[in-house]
Amino acid sequence: MIFKEVKDFTIIDTETTGLGCYSKLVEFAALKFRDGKPVESFNTLVNPKMIIPQEVIKIHGITNEKVHNAPTIEIASNDIYDFIKDDILVAHNAPFDVDVLNRRLLFGLNNKYIDSLSIFRNTYNLPRYRLDYIRSYFGIEIEQTHRALDDVNMLYKCLLKIDRPYDIEIRDVSKILGSCRASQIKVTKKLSNKLENCHCVITGEIPNYARNQVWQLIVNNGGLVGDSVINKTKYLILGSQNVGSSKLNKAMMKKKQGDDISIISYQELFEILDI
Repeated sequence: MIFKEVKDFTIIDTETTGLGCYSKLVEFAALKFRDGKPVESFNTLVNPKMIIPQEVIKIHGITNEKVHNAPTIEIASNDIYDFIKDDILVAHNAPFDVDVLNRRLLFGLNNKYIDSLSIFRNTYNLPRYRLDYIRSYFGIEIEQTHRALDDVNMLYKCLLKIDRPYDIEIRDVSKILGSCRASQIKVTKKLSNKLENCHCVITGEIPNYARNQVWQLIVNNGGLVGDSVINKTKYLILGSQNVGSSKLNKAMMKKKQGDDISIISYQELFEILDI
């Protein structure tokens, strides 16, 4: 049994048109559990009604041809709702998946969720916590990754391999909505002082993370977060799709004027935080 406290739940995974939470859904998969045992699976491609970028196709292998005859989100939403109903959802880096679903499904989500990424971070001291790295750590062999149903089954196998006590936290989907402002982010777990008193602002989307998650990482590592570039801003963090960003233009102007502000990529931020 995976969770002693929860016996009925559904493991989910999504594949999307991009790496940010505003991306569109191209695949959804789920594995339903009753009394701690898998009983039913579900998998559907979704036509996003847009061209999937080649760099994203290289990650999950879902081509534009594969989704051409797939149901659109307007149709797929009903099938997804029918399968997950009000189950507790389990996913690796769950805030990303449930945020994508909440934005893209016709009526949003009211489910609670469990983040397996947090479980592994709190239970094992590993250099990386990507699902494929955890799979390798446990010696689990699998033919394909980065397709939704394959990743769902991989996560199930990884959770079964946990050989030490661990706690789970059941969270509310409404707490991760992108409408949250930076001023609402408070320290939840002190991790380090690597960004002590550094005011950080994000522009663009951070691949595989909802913005709230990145804000939380910054604050938990001693930093400060804001929605706008101001005089005390130390770092402007560049995500994807930031061309023409007013934040970037303002930061470049301040840097030209001699202000102590650094413009860094999200990869450089993750290097600072050893993620």
